[in-house]
Amino acid sequence: TLSTDPTGGSCPATMAARKFTPTYKAKPDSTKAGAYSPFHVTITRKDGEQELKVVDVTLPKGLTGKLAGIPYCSEAAIAAAAGKAGKEEQANPSCSGESLIGAATTQSGTGANPLKLAGKVYLAGPYKGAALSLVTVTPAVAGPFDLGTVVVRVALNVEPETAQIHAVSDVIPDVFGGVKLDLRSIVLDIDRSQFMVNPTNCAAQATTGNIKGGGADPTNSATFSSYAVNDPFQATECNKLAFKPKLKVNLFGPTKRAKNPRLEAVLTAKKGQANVLRTALTMPHSLFLDQGHIGTVCTRPQLASHTCPKASVYGNAEAKSPLLKEKLKGKVFLVSSNHKLPDLLVDLRGQVEIYLRGVISSKRGGLKTVFNNTPDVPVSKFVLKM
Repeated sequence: TLSTDPTGGSCPATMAARKFTPTYKAKPDSTKAGAYSPFHVTITRKDGEQELKVVDVTLPKGLTGKLAGIPYCSEAAIAAAAGKAGKEEQANPSCSGESLIGAATTQSGTGANPLKLAGKVYLAGPYKGAALSLVTVTPAVAGPFDLGTVVVRVALNVEPETAQIHAVSDVIPDVFGGVKLDLRSIVLDIDRSQFMVNPTNCAAQATTGNIKGGGADPTNSATFSSYAVNDPFQATECNKLAFKPKLKVNLFGPTKRAKNPRLEAVLTAKKGQANVLRTALTMPHSLFLDQGHIGTVCTRPQLASHTCPKASVYGNAEAKSPLLKEKLKGKVFLVSSNHKLPDLLVDLRGQVEIYLRGVISSKRGGLKTVFNNTPDVPVSKFVLKM
């Protein structure tokens, strides 16, 4: 006869009344600014509490990964893994080792000696609207028992204006192969060499979000509970980083009165230096906007749906980052803003999508554009053509 809750107190009268106080920790081995470091995520749940169902967290600005040189585990390989017996997956992994970025370890079961199972973490492609994803593959094998292979996908949304990683997991199974799992902990060790990289801004930050529990019915997502998590993070040794980016601005074509030259701005930065946070550019008094050529601006809904009108395009841009194999390229728009003038928005697309938003104003009669809070990621070269 059970007379008390495993964590103390009386037994809950309903499923929804069960406790749910999971812990969430996310830390790199080293907090050195701009350094590559293995990264570890640990999620725990007390015995007898609600099931772990969904993890939804956003990492600090600048804490990101190097995608260059890592192929995605294919959709076909992920589907194959989900259909395999556990021992078969152990003997012949479905995803290529080239896609491997770390290990996943789970502990399951009630009591003092939960069962530990080892799995692998792979980089995968677009998923549920996110630019890319992780997939954890865990063979559910214990002694003579083989329940199959547990595959859980994590959508990695890249916030366009900050480049922050917003990770949202699939619903985590609490019953698999007819067995109640009772997950007690999930540990992800993202330890691929030179994959996770730290910010170059040493302001206090945190990994924030929520973990959803089984609630009143672990088979019905509408009844899941939610528990907020917040794990502080702060990079160190930012003052030791050099910072000497170069910005060159040139005009091409006619520069006589009432003519319309082309403007090109090129920003370059060296490897290992602090990332650019803010760029302000003030033009000479003799160069200003030709009001007769301002067609229209792109509205917020149009920007979100990628349907900006052609007349709102005023140039193009490209950016090269050591984190990506290919350049990001895109158009430059005038967009709706909360300021007196429209904002200048650079929509860079490629493996991920990034927005650079410039606030246009005037300073002592000259045209000024300020890019505030640009993403804390390394960029070796950025070219803007208007």
